[in-house]
Amino acid sequence: MKEVSIIIPAVTWEPFTEECIKACAALFPEASLILVLDSELPITTTVPRLTVLYGQTGTISRKRNVAVALASTTYIAFIDSDAYPHKDWLNNAIAILNSDKKVGLVGGPNISPPSESLERKLVGMSIKSWLVAGKWNFYKFEHSPARYCDNLPSCNLILRKDMYAELNGMNETLEVGEDTDFCARLIQHGYNVFFHPSVIVYHYDRKIPAYFRQRMVRGAGVFLHIFGHSAQKNSWYTYLMLQPVFALLFWLSFPIVFIWSTWLFVFTLIAFVYVLLIVVEAYKCSDSFRFIPAVSLLILAGNVLPGVGFLMKMLGAFPSLQSFYRNDE
Repeated sequence: MKEVSIIIPAVTWEPFTEECIKACAALFPEASLILVLDSELPITTTVPRLTVLYGQTGTISRKRNVAVALASTTYIAFIDSDAYPHKDWLNNAIAILNSDKKVGLVGGPNISPPSESLERKLVGMSIKSWLVAGKWNFYKFEHSPARYCDNLPSCNLILRKDMYAELNGMNETLEVGEDTDFCARLIQHGYNVFFHPSVIVYHYDRKIPAYFRQRMVRGAGVFLHIFGHSAQKNSWYTYLMLQPVFALLFWLSFPIVFIWSTWLFVFTLIAFVYVLLIVVEAYKCSDSFRFIPAVSLLILAGNVLPGVGFLMKMLGAFPSLQSFYRNDE
């Protein structure tokens, strides 16, 4: 794997980051590792073929662009600092890239590690639901069929370096959703985004408070896609992602029943169908019956909170997404 640079953007050196780096180094000893940190504090752990770029603040897109500029390999592979790869991750991805030159980017499942705490497992179950992950929930399942798709998350992306340069890298003005924008531009250039179940990374799920923050950030990201400089604004599906905004407004509409009695019937009917969908999804996604109540609440929060984030961003009330959105919690 001498021809691959594995790029890991992170905030600081912490246990997840160390596990990611050591796993990549052990599984792919010939690959180059480039770790991009906000922190300027030198790490003391020695890892072969590891280059650390300190003090690289700014968007995660900027971090990736800085690392790619340093890479001198044919291929680049992106993984998050709170994830670690399967032993066949790179071999399978590069075999796909070499077999079809129209495939510009390869990714695969990012699934929950088997050793997670119960709190993280519950979050992991909830994000398997289409009510949380949308049409892209297939990449949370290890046995989803291979397919061409319009987007894959940047915690698991492998592509040619010259392809990345052709697209001028990732959009550094986007605080979140940079992977969605990148995939949209790649498709506009005539290439395919390809999902394959053999290209696996194990991605730690967030604890519940961080999950709530992440969902609000997701809503703020939809606002940026629609009103910012994102290629994804040309996709009709981006506008379907406004559903959480309407879900939030629906729940906030309950006081209307006090001035319009008919709304009580309409509200009750819609709420019943909505909650029923959530419970059915929780049943499908839960590992055990006893988890259904907790997973139901997490799916509900995961569906509504993006609406909160969207409205906060629209009103200019959202704090910096850089500090609000952390992947090490």
